[in-house]
This record gives sequence, structure tokens and C-alpha cells, in this order.
Amino acid sequence: MELRHLRYFVVLAKELNFRRAAEILRVASPSLSKQIKDLEHELEARLFDRNTKKVKLTSAGVVFLEQAEALLAKANEAVAAVRGAVEGHSGKLRLGIFGPATGEFLPSTLSRFTQTYPHVDVSLKEIGPDEQIAQLENKKIQIAFTINQAGDPEIPHLEHYVVIERDPIVLLSRFHNLAAKKSIKITELAPDTMLCLSDNVTDGRHAALVKELFQKHALKPAKIKQVNSFESMYAFMICNQGVTMGPKLYKVSPPPGIVERPIQVNTGDPKYQIRAVWLKNDTSAPVKNFIDALKLETVLLMGPT
Repeated sequence: MELRHLRYFVVLAKELNFRRAAEILRVASPSLSKQIKDLEHELEARLFDRNTKKVKLTSAGVVFLEQAEALLAKANEAVAAVRGAVEGHSGKLRLGIFGPATGEFLPSTLSRFTQTYPHVDVSLKEIGPDEQIAQLENKKIQIAFTINQAGDPEIPHLEHYVVIERDPIVLLSRFHNLAAKKSIKITELAPDTMLCLSDNVTDGRHAALVKELFQKHALKPAKIKQVNSFESMYAFMICNQGVTMGPKLYKVSPPPGIVERPIQVNTGDPKYQIRAVWLKNDTSAPVKNFIDALKLETVLLMGPT
């Protein structure tokens, strides 16, 4: 028994006329008649009483009609589900996020994505930058977000999109002696304690980025203090126990008591990048569709990066 047998039967059961049913199905009447006979033979039951004047369902036909319609409905649901998955209208999307680093662009991108693909199950997982790549490679997430410097080498088995590329800024207490300045020289920051996310959060990358910027100016920070979270970092800054550096995030304001100031940079100084990263061999439509939404949203919100 094939799905076409069920479709032929249901149309004939509705029309109770071989000629009209054949026209709807776009088959010849003899072909329709043969398909119905084959179905009755397989079921070992007569489904229609027919003569030269009329066609009507038998009691077995009435029972089979209900089952055939249910089977066709399930088949149509399966086809729709597969097409939805292929086109990205259904399925799952697992994103790694990293504190305020994704706050500038992620909410608006998610809003755009979920409006277009409301049946995709999106989950967000807060993960440190070093662990993001590991979880991506282990397929626990499908898209990661990392903080890099412009010019950092690409990883061969990963695709990436630069969401943000910005000059560095410094975050410091509003009571800091440099807080009144409109911009700050890197030389003025050298005596300060630089607060950096610890090695177990960023695999040492945050501290490395800070050191590289100082090295460009033939300097090094007086002290680097590692902390385990943004919350700890903010607490130290509010108490004027250090400053931190990172990319400018236009849509994310610093916490109360903390101010941000641009750093006076030279041509060739490192720029910060936030990248969306995914596996090259990931051909799933939700990943592609989310990256498309991310590209559109970042261009609309921030202009080309």
C-alpha cells in the first residue's frame, strides 16, 4: 500500500464519482479504478458499492476513510516538518554568550530571528571565551562569540564573522583621577592596576590583549590583577581598585559609578574584535539564518564593521 492509494481512495470517497475523482487526481478513470481494486485486494475488503448509476462507501470503506485521512494528515505533517527543517523554520539553535560582550547586538538579532523563525527552539548558554570554542567543537553549542584582536589568525575548521571591530576604551571609577578627562593616553594608564578576566575564564586572552596594547607603546602595566567575573571586575573598579580595557559597546552602558573613556591610539594599534564563530561543516539552516540575521542587524544598528 502506498500513499497514492490512500489519496485516490479519499478523493473518490469524497466525490463518490469515478469521473470527477479522476479529473481531480488528473488520472484516467480506468487507472483510478485499477488502483482502488488493488487497494481492496490488499485490504481483503470491499470499500465501495458501485454500479452504473452510483458509487457509495461500504461499512468497511467508512472505517477506512477515517484511518486514511489520519494517515495522510500525518504524512503531510512529516513533509512540512522536513521542509521546515531544511529551510530553517524549525529545529534547534544553541548559542554561547559572554556577558556584556554580546549585549550590544544579541537582543536585537534574536528579536529579528525569532520573528522570522518563531518555531526554532533557541537556547542561550553563558560561557567564557576560552570554553566557547571547546563547546563549539564538541557540538554543545552551534555558534560561539569570541573576543580577539584584528589580525588574529583564523582557525582552519571554523567560519567566523566579525560582528564588532573597535578601538579600545578604558573603564574606571568615576572617582579615578583620570575620570574627568575626555580621552586618556596609554602612558597615563601604565601606573594603574589593570583588571583582567582570569585565565580560567578567558584562557589568558584578556590579559594578553592588554599587554599587547601596552607593548605597542613600549610600555607595560604596573600590575595585572585577574578576576573571575565581570561582577568582581566592576566591584573593584567602583572601589577605585583598578581599571579595565576592552572594546567600545555602544548599546551597553557601564554600571553606575563607572565611566568609560576612549584611549588615544596610534595608527597600527590593535583593535578589538567580537566574532561570531561556527563550524565550517555545519550546514544547518538555523545557523545560516541566524548569521544572516546577525549580519543584517549589525549593519543596521552599527554600520559596516
